[in-house]
Amino acid sequence: MFSSKALRLSSASFFLLAFSLGCHAATLAPHRAYYDLEVKRLDSASGIATIKGKLAYEITGSSCEGYAVTYRIANRIGYSEGGAQVIDTQLASWESGDGLQMDVTQKQFLDSRLSSENRVKVIKKAAGTPGQAEIVLPKPKQFETDASAIFPTAFQMRLLDAATKGSTRDDSLVFEGSDEDQSMRVISFIGPRQAAGSFTAEASSSDLASLGKVPSWPVSISYYNAKSTGDEQPVYQASFKMLENGISTDLVLDYGTYALSGKLSKIELLKAEPCN
Repeated sequence: MFSSKALRLSSASFFLLAFSLGCHAATLAPHRAYYDLEVKRLDSASGIATIKGKLAYEITGSSCEGYAVTYRIANRIGYSEGGAQVIDTQLASWESGDGLQMDVTQKQFLDSRLSSENRVKVIKKAAGTPGQAEIVLPKPKQFETDASAIFPTAFQMRLLDAATKGSTRDDSLVFEGSDEDQSMRVISFIGPRQAAGSFTAEASSSDLASLGKVPSWPVSISYYNAKSTGDEQPVYQASFKMLENGISTDLVLDYGTYALSGKLSKIELLKAEPCN
């Protein structure tokens, strides 16, 4: 059976990528997106015969009031030796606009029964200082996050900012709160900018059609343990097309022994609240 660590999307996971949240930086469009997940690759070592699932992702807020992110990924997994299981992982997080606070709760359900629940809070006194963190659930624990670690939405903003400036590589330490007190080293490669109009809608809707007016970049991300030198195999990899407004399409989620593709099936653009 597979844990939430093996089946999560790190906030990020690909969406989940955030950067310095000043008003000068790239901005994220508030939106609600739905993806259909299907098998792209299955290795025999995975012990899996079939996987099919869905992913829902929502981001709201601004650099003034902070960013609220929710996502839910549910996969029905059929195992090679028989039997099937539905693994449903749900995450809700809030990050302050200055990137100094984060509160994240994650729940995992196995066949509709709650199997685990985690909650982590982090506060930094200033950028570049260690975060004072507390695991609230399942077992209380206090610790410090690395001074250079940033949060997932701040990582996404950082990645967008790098892309708009023409950078092709980013190396960040990210604390996303779903792996107890561990941060992840995240290495990203950004391809050439693709002009507006190069996006092909994966489903028909008025909001999807409007995405054709937005430029994008192909992005690939590899997640490593924090102490990794980059020579080891990544824990998890993702690739996608990152639009200028932070919306992602053409997902590929690679867990090593298997990979999933994600097709954007529906998107709702939400009202953006301007900073006062």
